[in-house]
Formats: sequence, C-alpha cells, structure tokens
Amino acid sequence: MKKLVLLPGVLTLAACAPTTVHPVKEVPMVQAVAETAKVGKPADSDDPAIWVDSTDATRSFVIATRKEGGLTSFDLAGKTIQDYNPGKIRYNNVDLVRGFKLGGKLVDLAVASERLSDRVAAFVIDPQTRQFREVTSPNSPMIFTPAGEQSDGKRKSYGLTAYRTASGQDRVLVTQNGFPTIAEVELFDDGQGVSVRPINRYVFPAAQAGLTVDDPQFEGMVVDAATGYAFLGQEQVGVWRLKLGTQQVNLLDRVAPAGERLSADVEGLTIVRGQGNAGYLLVSSQGSNRYSVYDRLGEKYFGSFQISLGNDLVTDSDGADVVTSNLGGRFSQGLLVVQDGDAGGQEDVTNFKLVSWGDVNQALKLPALR
Repeated sequence: MKKLVLLPGVLTLAACAPTTVHPVKEVPMVQAVAETAKVGKPADSDDPAIWVDSTDATRSFVIATRKEGGLTSFDLAGKTIQDYNPGKIRYNNVDLVRGFKLGGKLVDLAVASERLSDRVAAFVIDPQTRQFREVTSPNSPMIFTPAGEQSDGKRKSYGLTAYRTASGQDRVLVTQNGFPTIAEVELFDDGQGVSVRPINRYVFPAAQAGLTVDDPQFEGMVVDAATGYAFLGQEQVGVWRLKLGTQQVNLLDRVAPAGERLSADVEGLTIVRGQGNAGYLLVSSQGSNRYSVYDRLGEKYFGSFQISLGNDLVTDSDGADVVTSNLGGRFSQGLLVVQDGDAGGQEDVTNFKLVSWGDVNQALKLPALR
C-alpha cells in the first residue's frame, strides 16, 4: 500500500505490490438459463443492471446498454420489454439508484455514461409498467470536458458505477476514455431533472512494471457501500481497490504475464453481497473468456468459471451484474447477467446471457454466504 498525493480536487495514486499470484487450474463450465435477442453493429450490447421488484421479485428485469443501439430492458426469460434510442448517443455503462428524491418523490433511477456528450444520463423507472424515461437535466455538465468546450471525442465518459454514501448522497464514479482517470460526482435534482456536481478526481498510474500498456483506461467498476471500497478494473493492468474518502489503494491482482488469473482486458466487475464482509467479487477476464471469483475484499481467490448456452460459449465478455435475491424459478438462488461479445459464435453480434447464481455457486463449491 502506498500513500496517495492529495491535490486540489485530484487524488494521484501510486502503484503498490499485488497480492500473491497462484496458478489457475481447469475451470468448470456453467450453463446459462436464457439469453436476450442478438444484435449487430451499430448496436453493441455492453453492460447490464438488475432491477429487483420489491413487491413481486418474479417481475424483476434487467436494463442494459447497447452503445449506439441505446438502452434495452428485458425480463427474466430474456424477452425484450423496452428499447430506447433517441439517436446521436453512445451509452456505455449503466447502474441503478434506488429511492432518489426527484420532484419531491422517491424514484428509482438508471444512470448511464453517455460517451458522445461526455455526460451522465438519467432515467426514471416506472415499477408498475417496467418502462423507463429520460430525466437528465439539460443543464447537467460534462464530466471531463472543460466548461465552455465541446466534447472532442477523446476526453469522454466511459465506465460508470453508482453508490450511496453513509450520509445518503447518491454518487457516481465515471472513468475517462483513454486515460487512467476516474471522476466522482454527486447526483442531485436541479429543478429541471437529474444533474451532477464534481466531488473528487482520481488519477492512477498509466503503466506498471512488467507490463506494456497501450491504453491505461478503466471501465468495469463496482462500489461496495457497506465496506466503503471501490473495485476498479484497469483494462490492461488489473484490479484496484480504493477506500473511498481516504488515501488507501491496493492493486489486488494483475493481468498476464504479471498475473495468472486475469487476461486483458479486465472488464465487468460485480459483487455478491452477504452479511458483514461475506460475499464475492466477480471479475470478467475478457482475454481468457473466464470469470474470476475472489472474496468480497478481493484478497482471496476462489476459482474461475466459464459460461455457455448449449454450445454457445460466452466470449469477449464486457459487463456483468449479479443479485442473490430469490427471483423465482431457475433464479431462486439469484441471477447473474453477463454480456456475450460473440453471441452464437458470430463476430460483431452481441447479447446478454442469464445465469443461475446457484449454478455458479455449485460449480465452484463456494463457501455458504452468511
């Protein structure tokens, strides 16, 4: 662990030694239960977020990004509920915010990184119809582009994750395309919709000893609000753990050849939450078409697995999300949703696969969650 250098509004992070690397053994194959419709360019499935219906869990659904294809949502059978594409957009990552106060009412939001405008887009979810509509404030500022300038297509929003602080603030971490930089912003109602204001900015090392890094950007991220840690995937470097609000940072694991459990790119990160610190961190190892499983603090490695639907192996996987709620049927022990970068073995054709978390748990023989 190394000390961070705190500058005005910027945290510059130094490298640190990763945890001990152990060889990866043969991995089990987990069969998916269902899949969504396949899409081709310019649509490109990327990142999912699972909305759990608190009154009837079987009505839970997934909202997901398709880049130039907009946003889509689908039910637990993979059937499309809604497609949304206003044009001239590129939605990259998406996450959920429950109980956000908008217009004097508590609502559930989906928030997405919109790369063309370099902004965070916000959408209200109607729990009755399972439809969503955009509520982004027209005055919401750009994330990385200086005020008064237009987005140059380079300094733009990329990865995204949302969380709620202990004091009740709803915040979003947004990564910068092409740079090892992460912005932390707060969501708020400005009277015209959902806007953001800057909180922090984190700058990580652009390269690591033993690795040649062509692109130092981050994308996949997840925040564990209960422990106060953010887990951050630097695509060609590895997985970092940042204690939010402090100067504590660790490089937990590295991609090959420096490590043996991850192959670039590091992509989707998601957390299986149990009581206390019990649970698991899942990381998409895109270069090996595997998912690596660690304990909830990212310190102990439990194993890796692959996913297929029949003979359709999930490959080049980007985003992922998981819940352990009883959603009924095959998902009574929870649901894992992953992106498939070559759906049906077809290049440039993508979709999402729905997997029983119980099947993953059984395949890896993971310790029971408390």
